[in-house]
This record gives sequence, C-alpha cells and structure tokens, in this order.
Amino acid sequence: MTGSHLFGRTLAEAIDGDTTCYDAFEKLLWYPFPGGRMFRAQYSTLGSWWYMLRDAVGW
Repeated sequence: MTGSHLFGRTLAEAIDGDTTCYDAFEKLLWYPFPGGRMFRAQYSTLGSWWYMLRDAVGW
C-alpha cells in the first residue's frame, strides 16, 4: 500500500500551518528498499502479479 495520498494530505496540512502529522512522520524510521534501486522495479512487478493471482483465484 502506498502512502502517497497520506503524504499529500500531510504536506497540505503543513503548508496550511498544521504541522502535527508532519512532525510525527518526520520522527519515523525509514528503511531502504530491499535490493536497492537495482531490483525495485522487478520486486514491484512481482508483487503486483502476486496480488493479481490472489484476486483471480479468490484467496
């Protein structure tokens, strides 16, 4: 699940002057993507295929 919609809202609130959520996100630890840049696209594609398969078979 991507957090882009949440990040967008958080940034909009920060621009509007409410930095409560922004400050909370700032304190979170961020871990690098496993495999780095070299495998990012491949892992993302495999994940998409996996969930399409699960949807197709009804898991």
